[in-house]
Amino acid sequence: MKAIILERLHADHRRYAALLCILDRQLHIATCDEIPDYRLLAGLCHYLTHQPEEWHHPVEDALFARLAGCDAQSAELLAVLTEEHRRISRNGKELETTFHRQASDAPQAELDLNRLNLALAFSELYRHHLYSEERHVYPLIERCIPAAELDSLVPHLSLASPAEGSTGFQRLYRQIADHHTGLRLGHGEQADFCPLCDARPDYASL
Repeated sequence: MKAIILERLHADHRRYAALLCILDRQLHIATCDEIPDYRLLAGLCHYLTHQPEEWHHPVEDALFARLAGCDAQSAELLAVLTEEHRRISRNGKELETTFHRQASDAPQAELDLNRLNLALAFSELYRHHLYSEERHVYPLIERCIPAAELDSLVPHLSLASPAEGSTGFQRLYRQIADHHTGLRLGHGEQADFCPLCDARPDYASL
């Protein structure tokens, strides 16, 4: 039986991946010399940065420390992932500030190339980070640490309130779902589905 703590971490990763897909679609709009939704970009960067800091990364830090104690060969990879936590936090907050400022001061201006490149690098790092944890670290944790022990490692971090139930996530979800924002690709095109709310395009209106 999989540990509850790992089930929650996997669920967080699925949510992050869906939000990164929508982030990438907005950045694609910017690369098409069109105007992305800066308010949405700020909201995406906020959630992808702050929610992991509040729950996800502290849990992973505790699990990484326990794993390093029983699998010395994982130490180098765990150090890299811990540093990536810091980079994700730093770059995500910088981007959030940038997108908030753009939404307020120049909502109809194209995104600066340097900021676009930083946002693309942020997304790429984030995706690689999730892949490394899912493919390499979480399986190691499952093999090395009994499920009952895993769930007792972080008793001070409640599992009672899932992240998708938070006010911040629900607000972001509605921002994306109410106007099918997650479908936008640029040049008037739409994706086949929204990875977050599973919206589908209304082809009759296109």
